[in-house]
Amino acid sequence: MSEVRAAIYLRISRDDLDTGLAVERQREDCLRIVTERGWNLIAEPYVDNAISASKRKVSRPAYDRMREDFEAGAFDALVCYDLDRLTRQPRQLEDWIDAAEERGLLLVTANGEADLTTDNGRLFARIKASVARAEIERKGARQKRANIQRIESGRPAPGRRRYGYEPDGTTPRESEAVHVRRMFEHVAAGGSIRSIAMMLREEGVDPAPGKQWGAGRVRYILNNPSYGGKVHRFGEAVDSSQITPIVPAELAEEVRAILADEARRTTPGPAVRYLGSSLAHCAICDATMMNLAGGYRCRESASHAFINKESLDSRIREEVALAFLSSGRDLVASGESGSVAPLVAALRKNSAAALATAEDRDEGLLSKADARTRLVELRIERESIEAKLDAARAERSSSSSLADVAREVLGDEPRAVLPKDFFGPMLDAVVERFAALDIEKQRDTARALIDVTVEKGRDNRRRIHIWHKLATHLNPDLVGPGE
Repeated sequence: MSEVRAAIYLRISRDDLDTGLAVERQREDCLRIVTERGWNLIAEPYVDNAISASKRKVSRPAYDRMREDFEAGAFDALVCYDLDRLTRQPRQLEDWIDAAEERGLLLVTANGEADLTTDNGRLFARIKASVARAEIERKGARQKRANIQRIESGRPAPGRRRYGYEPDGTTPRESEAVHVRRMFEHVAAGGSIRSIAMMLREEGVDPAPGKQWGAGRVRYILNNPSYGGKVHRFGEAVDSSQITPIVPAELAEEVRAILADEARRTTPGPAVRYLGSSLAHCAICDATMMNLAGGYRCRESASHAFINKESLDSRIREEVALAFLSSGRDLVASGESGSVAPLVAALRKNSAAALATAEDRDEGLLSKADARTRLVELRIERESIEAKLDAARAERSSSSSLADVAREVLGDEPRAVLPKDFFGPMLDAVVERFAALDIEKQRDTARALIDVTVEKGRDNRRRIHIWHKLATHLNPDLVGPGE
């Protein structure tokens, strides 16, 4: 009789302590069988540690490699701890039964030999697999019922630890919760998901239990109602008395509404690189200026205004610094931006009404004339809502940016209105601090404070015209003699 070539397959669904001891026990028992029978072990055992065999879609790399090796004729006998270690899928078992019938595969388990070449052996294996499958289904039903009970009591379903919370899913972990609050406040104040993700990466904030900070992960956190003290209950977010919220429910709802706003840019495109691009306007045609070859030129015509990049950027930063220095925090004392949540909800309601009207018309439930009248009314209403949304977005972005810059550049001390020639070296210091801010924040702040136009000519400073929107005492027709 020729020498039997044997392979060993080892698997366990969960290794909670990540020690590998359970698999090691299987290895010892299976190696003993190979030794006692005098078989030749072809290679190291195939091992799938902490991988379930219950679901066909779950990949088992070692199992797949073993199947390929068997098809290539690498072994004649297969040893495993138990049949349910090999598979819990009746369909997979049938594959091994076919292999035993067609090629005489010997299948041995640590608790008895399963001779798949005989009727009784196949019957035993099929009953074993069916029992294992039934156990899985019963366990799944118990887990499902337990999860429903947890949800009904206001507790989240078990799973991977959620960032910001302890493993119980209800108690905040303050070292992470502080960053969750930053995310919500940043977006509520008009910031982008991309920029907060970038800040977290640059600051080296530990992303555990995730792998890294990216826009997708930040968006997932912001859209998760749990952070506002809610729990998912059959597709709906409901208040929970068990979860301690990390952010106020109103803030969480507002941020979700902002992210649901269809007009919000979800793919921001290339990062802002030039301060004056799209901020300054051509004095000839009022088109915006764009970056080109180290300078800014009119988008409409190359024969219109063109100016050196550094000249325009330096002047913009200087005027912004002057606005802050001469006005102080009074510059950002105007009211707070309103919530966009009601406007987003109104826009959704409007869209649903328009769709229902069109469906009623198509089904003959509403005359074409009446449907047309209703759709026109809804269109006018939608345009009004969209205009209010645009205004709220602009107000939110500018007020947030100005407030941040005021804190970073001026601190908490208020300042009186002062003439522009009062500051001397202070101006350079504030310009330097402003220039050190994120370029997006610089441009948003400048857009909120000033209008910029550029004329044709040679004198770079004289042909840059600045009009202050808030620090109006700096405008040419209001400054005093000699200033």
